[in-house]
Amino acid sequence: MKKVLLLLAVIALSRYATAQETTHAYQHWYTYFGNVKINQRWSVPFDIQGRIRDGISNKGQLLMRGGLQYAITPQHQVLLGYAFVPTYNNVSNTWLPEHRLFEQYIYKAPKIDMTHRFRLEQRWVAQPNSPDAAHAIGDWKYGNRFRYFNRTQLNISHQQQATRFYVALQDEIFLNLWGNDISSLFFDQNRFLAAFGYKLSSSLKADIGYMNQFVQGGNGARNMNHILHFAVFQQL
Repeated sequence: MKKVLLLLAVIALSRYATAQETTHAYQHWYTYFGNVKINQRWSVPFDIQGRIRDGISNKGQLLMRGGLQYAITPQHQVLLGYAFVPTYNNVSNTWLPEHRLFEQYIYKAPKIDMTHRFRLEQRWVAQPNSPDAAHAIGDWKYGNRFRYFNRTQLNISHQQQATRFYVALQDEIFLNLWGNDISSLFFDQNRFLAAFGYKLSSSLKADIGYMNQFVQGGNGARNMNHILHFAVFQQL
């Protein structure tokens, strides 16, 4: 456990080490993660996210994602899914759509509340036209991307008694792969989150925390987003 926490801390500090070369911004992310369990093997995970730039009113990004998941064992799960991700573009003054197909494998550690997720994405991203063009949306670009995600949840105890409170630490790295017209750079982004949560019931919990998102654009520009992250998790 100490090694995991040290690794997450090193990753977060490495993002701050490059902060002097980056553009900083502030965002709010509001997320809902649901999971509809069909039977012992099959389930339908989905999530809806609103990502707001520069305060609480500016347009940013929407994400709607879902998939069909199969549990090989309680610790090993595979999923095939689709995501629709429109992002607001200031230049064209419109929402640029993105379509994603993705495949993933999840491993849940048996003794501690830790999740490892490996995801491969196929992305189709719309590009903006110039402001004076007849149509705001221009060509499309295709790219393959790999993502590794780790989340560890630490339950909080009081006087050796378990409570409903917990602390969550997570990190996710994004890497661009072969055949990528969206970006020719291997490193895409990294997200580190530290959150404080509360279990409302055995099937519902919520947490709020700080996320540090370091993004490297296709043109090499570096951006660091400081994010207030609020999430709700529900088993249905």
